[in-house]
Order: sequence, then structure tokens, then C-alpha cells
Amino acid sequence: MTKPADFFVAAAMAVTSVCVGVIAAYGLGLGFASASLAALAALGGMAVVHLAFIRTPAPPDGRIDDLDRVATELQSRLETVELRLATLDGAAGERARAAVKPIVEELAALGALVTSIAKEVAAHDARLGQLAAARLLEQATAAPPAGPAATSPAPARAQPAPISLEPRRTRPDLEPFDPDEPEAPAEPLRRAAAPDLGLLARLELALRDDRIDVHLQPVVSLPSRRILHYEALSRLIETDVVTEAAGFMDVAAAAGRLAEIDRRALERAAGVALRLAASGRTGSVFVNIAPGTLSDDAAVAAIRATLDRQSECARLVVLELRQAEFEQLDAVQRAALDGFRERGVRLSMDRTTDLRLEPRDLAQKGVRFVKVAAERLLDPDAVRGASIHPADLAGLLARHGIDLVATNVEEERTVPELLDMDVRAAQGLLFGAARPVRPPSERDGSTPGGAALRLVPRNAAAS
Repeated sequence: MTKPADFFVAAAMAVTSVCVGVIAAYGLGLGFASASLAALAALGGMAVVHLAFIRTPAPPDGRIDDLDRVATELQSRLETVELRLATLDGAAGERARAAVKPIVEELAALGALVTSIAKEVAAHDARLGQLAAARLLEQATAAPPAGPAATSPAPARAQPAPISLEPRRTRPDLEPFDPDEPEAPAEPLRRAAAPDLGLLARLELALRDDRIDVHLQPVVSLPSRRILHYEALSRLIETDVVTEAAGFMDVAAAAGRLAEIDRRALERAAGVALRLAASGRTGSVFVNIAPGTLSDDAAVAAIRATLDRQSECARLVVLELRQAEFEQLDAVQRAALDGFRERGVRLSMDRTTDLRLEPRDLAQKGVRFVKVAAERLLDPDAVRGASIHPADLAGLLARHGIDLVATNVEEERTVPELLDMDVRAAQGLLFGAARPVRPPSERDGSTPGGAALRLVPRNAAAS
């Protein structure tokens, strides 16, 4: 206690003792001596009580200091342990990277070797095809000229064969091939020369004989390369020639036959999609459709009838248009697409070159896939004028429910660059060329309803 407080307490005790003496003298009628003793007793009692309260506290216990010292030591040891763990993690990561690096380099070398072997085999097959084409041309030159009527089959007025929903095979002796098995890269089918019937005449014959078929090219996931979807590509099947769509689509469009080809391709793709679903796969089948087909009332009605008849196909078939075509659709064509969307069909935008996309608008129009060439995604000039960097395009589209698919992937070195851009789906010759599908009726002891999808071997399809 401070000195002023001591003086105040002493004065208070003195006044209190005097008050006690006065009360004893006048209130209790005690004598002066008795009242003085009572006052002194009260003063002494108050002094004793005050001294009891202001006695010196006991010295602090040393155990608190010991606890502080132990806590400080434990904290120091924990910091040391954390530092050692961080060092060990860094060393383990460096060792793991050093151990994996030779394996990655060896895998890359093996991939390059397999690619070079495949190219050599494809070049050999192409040379054989050229020799066969030259022999056919020699035979055609040596034979007397004949008009289309002479080369056409005799029953020209016979009814056309009904369209089958199942893909056709080009050769009866091909063994089945499972598309889930890994395969070496392959070159695309080579468009060889055919007997000189004229492309339009050959096309009309193929339509009459139901020889416009679809070949399937896989769309795989990265980096696992598991097959996610297939794209159905139209092919003109002849005796010794398989002509890709680019070789006859312009002629078909000029002749007004493109809608018929698209309709047949979609019906065949629907059959393939049903077989995929029956085998337990969750993938879809992409089918290209031309704007002219969307303007053809008969073709649109036939496609709607197919979707209504087999409602399961609506979620398994994806209609695909090029970006330039998609952006120039008129009201009639958009109304046709809206009718397909109401039945559950999804859309895909192919050959996307302008990366100034509006994902929200595309999602509202039913687009669920956007295909961009890998070369375009990796092109440094693609950043110019774009509202977003190509490396962020996959994430932007994914936030609106749209998957980005890199197409035309032909080299192994492209895959790591696509993974760095968060691209998780790809398509191209590196993962497999388009191949014909084996019909389920040729599977031993199986029913078409439960057939598993099998593709014709690559080397046979390319011959």
C-alpha cells in the first residue's frame, strides 16, 4: 500500500476507535476508563485485521518458470522437425522426378518409333494401292468404252434395298476387332482411283445399292486415352475403293443428294449408338449434318421419326455442324435444330477457328461440345483478338457445361501440350483412324440386341 493510503487507514481506525469509546461511555453508560479500554481494544482489533490483510505474499512458485522453459523447448523442437520434414519432402520429390524422367523419355522414344513404323507401313500400303489403281486404269483403257447404261445392273427399275440401321462390312472375311484395345497410329484411308463411271453416276449407284456407309473414329480421354465417344464419318463403298466424304460430298450437294446421305448416316449412327448402349458403354456417336439437310422437310421429318421411334437414340447421338455453318443458320434451320433439341439431342460445333466464343450463348443453343484443331489451340497467333487465352478456353467452356475436344492430333509431342492447357478429350490419327464397324449378325451365337461394338482391323480397312 502507498503512504497516503496508510495514513487514511490509520486515521479511519482512530476515528472508529474514538467513536467506539464515545458509544461505550454515553450509550452504554460505562466509565471513562472502561470506555477508553473499549476504544483501545477496537483500535487494536482493527490493526490486527489490517496487518493480516496486508501481509507480504508468498514468493512465486518456481514450477511456472519450469513450465515456460519446457514449452519454449518443445516449440523449438517442433520447428526443427517441420524443417526436416520439408527437406525430406523436397528430396523425395527430386528423387521421384529423377527416377521417372528416363521412363518418360523411353516411352516418348517408343512412341516415335511406333509412329515411324506405322508411317512406313502406310506408305507401303499406299504404294500397293497406287499399283492396283494403275492396273485398273490400264484395264479400263484397254476395254471398249461403254456408257453408264451399259455398266449399270440390268434391273434398273427394281426397288431400292431397305436401309439397315446397322453398319456394313466391306469384306466378309475380316475378324472382329475390339476398339478398346490399344493400336498403333494409322494413316487415313487413301482415296484411290475407280473405274471411270463418273463420280455422280457412282454416287447414284451407291445410294441405290445402299453402299453409303459410316466409319467410326474414336474420341479419347487424356491422358488415359480411354475411348469416350465415336464420330461417324460417311464413306462411299465400292468394290475395291473406299472414298472419304470429302471426295463426294460436294458432288452430292450439287446434285441435291446430301440430305439423303445425311439421313442414312444418322440412321446408321443411331444403330451403332444403340449397340454401344447395349454393351454398357456411356459414349455418344457424333454425326455431321449439313445446313441443307436442316432445310429439307422430308429429311428432317425422317430424322424426327427415327428419334421418336427409338427415343434412346436422342441422348446417344450428337449432331455436329461446322462453326461457319452454325453461325449462319437461318430461321428454318434453327427451328429444325430446336425440334431435335426438344427430343434430347445434343449439338457439337466442329472446325472452330474463331476462338472469340460466347459459352453462355452456345450452351443456350444446345451446344455441348466444341471441337478445335490442336494446331489452332497451340498456335501463338490464336491469342490475337481472342477474348480469352486458349489455355483457359477448356475451363471457361466447362463452367457452362461444354466439353472442349482437340482434333487432328497426329503427333505424340502434342499430347503433353494439350494436357498443360487442361484439354481432357482429343481425336486424331494418333489415337486411331476411322474404320468400318462389323455388323452384329456376323457374331457367332449372338443376337443383335446384345452385340458389342467391334471394328474391322485397321490394316484391312485401309486396303
